[in-house]
Amino acid sequence: MKFRQIEAFRNIMLRGTTAAAAVEMHVTQPAVSRLISDLEDSLGFRLFDRKKGRLHPTHEAGEFFRSVEESFLGLEKLTSVAEAIRSRAPRELKIASTSAIASTLLPLALKEHRKYYPDEKFIIHTDGMAEIIMKLQSNAVDLAVGLQLPQLNGIEQEFIGNARYVFAAKKGHPLLKKSVVTANDLAGESVLTVLDTNPNYWNQLTCAVNDVSSELTRHLFIDTSHTGYSMVAAGLAVGIIEPFAARVWANHEVMTRRFEPAIFYPYGFSYPTNTRHHPSLYRLTESIKRCAKSMPEFIKTDDQIE
Repeated sequence: MKFRQIEAFRNIMLRGTTAAAAVEMHVTQPAVSRLISDLEDSLGFRLFDRKKGRLHPTHEAGEFFRSVEESFLGLEKLTSVAEAIRSRAPRELKIASTSAIASTLLPLALKEHRKYYPDEKFIIHTDGMAEIIMKLQSNAVDLAVGLQLPQLNGIEQEFIGNARYVFAAKKGHPLLKKSVVTANDLAGESVLTVLDTNPNYWNQLTCAVNDVSSELTRHLFIDTSHTGYSMVAAGLAVGIIEPFAARVWANHEVMTRRFEPAIFYPYGFSYPTNTRHHPSLYRLTESIKRCAKSMPEFIKTDDQIE
């Protein structure tokens, strides 16, 4: 961390733009931008969000600026302030999750996490894929857990495991007499249909019932699995659906069976590339992975013999 970098940062905070800072420092605008980039690298956190060609100070920038402005603060003291900001655990973690994971895996992981961070607060958003992507890309959440997302710029991902989707029906349904329900068995049934802004993601489900598609009744369209399970519990339809929420709905006379052809969907957690990886956030992701391994809904890759 060098004096000219601090000077560039201070001038941008006081004058609002790199252009104004460049005039004050008698250098070019690209030179100021480079000084800020080098300063961010040395600090280990972002000072500005870059949107539509303008710089917007981050929360960390405001905190760091207050120390910069204090009289007689030497560079050694500034370095220690930066280290404190970088290493401090957040007061709260903001998490986005699909409804099924929010009601099954996430509570297990948070319960384990509280052993290490008992006072930490959590803000949990239950969202569909489109909303989760939007929140990740806008840095509105620290972490997202659920169906693995498509590859996206600015988002890092880690695989948790694959889940095999199941046939679900209300207790007493004739198809529950079978140990394995096939696509052909669905002919004449009212079957749930997933409604999503990215329908291509659900091609596996579509293709699995393609041969009997014309024989299915599709009156119910759902955007969350819990809604789907509630429709099944009411006897309004059957579904080929994720297996996690089945444990929640078992007390509502919803039962599941193995479905053929096998349908596997990957699950994982994601976070913005520029997210600071605080110790508590790292600990939470480790808890998520550990709890996922204990859940029978996640199938090991070696077990996918179809």
